[in-house]
Amino acid sequence: MTEPASVRSLESARDIGTGFVPTGPRVVLAILRRDAAEHRFLGLPFVLDFLFGVVNLMVFSLISRVLRHPTRPAFLHTASYFDFVAVGIGFMLVVQAASTQITSRIRQEQRDGTLELMTAQPVSAAAVAIGVSCYPILFGLVRAASYLGIAALLLGLDVSSTNWLGFAVVLSLGGCAALCFGMALAALTVAFEHGDALGTLLIVAVAFASGTYFPVAVLPRALRWLSTPLPTRIALDGLRAALSGGSWGGAAVVLASVSAVGLPLTGCFFGWATRLAMRRGTLTRG
Repeated sequence: MTEPASVRSLESARDIGTGFVPTGPRVVLAILRRDAAEHRFLGLPFVLDFLFGVVNLMVFSLISRVLRHPTRPAFLHTASYFDFVAVGIGFMLVVQAASTQITSRIRQEQRDGTLELMTAQPVSAAAVAIGVSCYPILFGLVRAASYLGIAALLLGLDVSSTNWLGFAVVLSLGGCAALCFGMALAALTVAFEHGDALGTLLIVAVAFASGTYFPVAVLPRALRWLSTPLPTRIALDGLRAALSGGSWGGAAVVLASVSAVGLPLTGCFFGWATRLAMRRGTLTRG
């Protein structure tokens, strides 16, 4: 019987060099190489999905031509409503990748039996979780950057004052924060089999509460208070500030702190979930 590619990758990482148990980064890279080899960026489903995203941006571009905001501060000093919403749509692609795509990937690993085989290797559950989540997050970041590039080149997104370093830093750190969210949902999927449904519901709530389509200032006061600590809101504020040449450092510090604390915690949570599933005999699901 031929071993799955994921197990061969992990065994290769273990056997190289001195033969010691592979470190976390080597495990993550081994799984990432496997996922990159299995996926094809330019397949028809990807092309159709990409075109749908471009059409979505075009719709908001047309809406912005007839919509006028009363005060510029309401839109964090962005030049137009389209600039405001384009950043929101772009970053929500990363959050979507961290929720629905990661949980879908975990369910596939369970159905194939590769999750059980990977966790049986002498590697940490956190490294497995990050490795499985890495490809969807990186793909989401590439999609977000591509959409914003098209919006700037073809649809009038104003990037004349953009701090590109700040934008890249906040987008990357926002992706790391979203990874924490995705790993927590992956753990729920492994332990209770409902992380994907919960992720679908949460992404809608997070999109509205974080100010994706409209300023948080127009929300009811109670919802504004609840949205204040959301890393997604902080990321969007930082991205829009960087787009307009404003201050993005505060958002970057908060997102880095969230990632530094959240990744180890969600890694431990994923480890607990896999041990629970092992005891129940549900780590592999049909």
